[in-house]
Amino acid sequence: MLKTSLGLGCCVVTVALVALGCGSDRPAAGAGTAPEMETIVQGTSFDHVFSVPNTGRDSLVVKRVVASPGAVVRVDSVIPPDSTGRVAVRVPVGNVLGVMNAAIRVEFAGKHPPARYRVLRRVVAPVEIAPQNDFYFFTAHGEPAHRTLSIVNHVERPLQVRAVTSSNPLFHAVLGPVEAGRRYQVDISLDSAAPVGRHTGTIRIATDNPQFATLAVEGYAVVKPVVSASLDELDYERVNHDFLDRDAAAQRTVLVRKYRGTDFRVLQAATDVPFLTVRVEPATTGESYLVHVRIEQDRAPRGRFAGALRIQTNDASARELTLPIHGEIL
Repeated sequence: MLKTSLGLGCCVVTVALVALGCGSDRPAAGAGTAPEMETIVQGTSFDHVFSVPNTGRDSLVVKRVVASPGAVVRVDSVIPPDSTGRVAVRVPVGNVLGVMNAAIRVEFAGKHPPARYRVLRRVVAPVEIAPQNDFYFFTAHGEPAHRTLSIVNHVERPLQVRAVTSSNPLFHAVLGPVEAGRRYQVDISLDSAAPVGRHTGTIRIATDNPQFATLAVEGYAVVKPVVSASLDELDYERVNHDFLDRDAAAQRTVLVRKYRGTDFRVLQAATDVPFLTVRVEPATTGESYLVHVRIEQDRAPRGRFAGALRIQTNDASARELTLPIHGEIL
């Protein structure tokens, strides 16, 4: 049982900021975190008890306990040899979401070094959208894309989901109950007809709890062509002529890739800028190629230049890719 001989009238117990890893402090023996992080609901508080072992031959006298954030509620003020004392703290969660890190520092009388502890908790909203309250699609045109989110009710009152709507018709959302009143599943898919480009939308979840009447999930999608280039343009802006013997200055490389390709090939690549040379190199067989474009130092004049890189492929949907080239050689 915790001893309470160390009270506010006997010793100063303060709540202050503790920086882990500073000074000459060292972690106490046995300090650490649990393998699995416990979950705490936003706006609540939790109590945590630390063990303070004394493996020495003399008693340990606790001089001060500093908690950040939190308040010290109980302390064993004297820890006999070959025994273990306890420190109990109460940590307010507040409006934090995500991982919360509370630091505890126990200082002793005499020359015994202080002990440091920490406690981690995963703080979730009272009505949580897991694994996160947004979703992302990175896909190619015509390809399916799908995400599944969970709605988890951590409050005592049962939660009923009344409706799920999407602000963007390209994002489809379907609700399914897992445990009525406590947990629901929302399956979100991207329309396979979504055009190439960037798309955004909001999934709104209406509930019967006035405090959490509407939950919002933000969605983002990047749809690329089936055959795409890693660069939109080749930029040689303000290149020093004296440095054109170096790859970093003279060369630009484009990755040309077919999504889920098996027999894709870059047939050839060329530019209309006379002092640029082009070399094509296979990257992943049947799927991607590297196109290296290089300024030849001995033929390159100083001044501004512009042109285009044209890449021919064997894919019927992208027979030729054209990338602008521009720059200036100083």
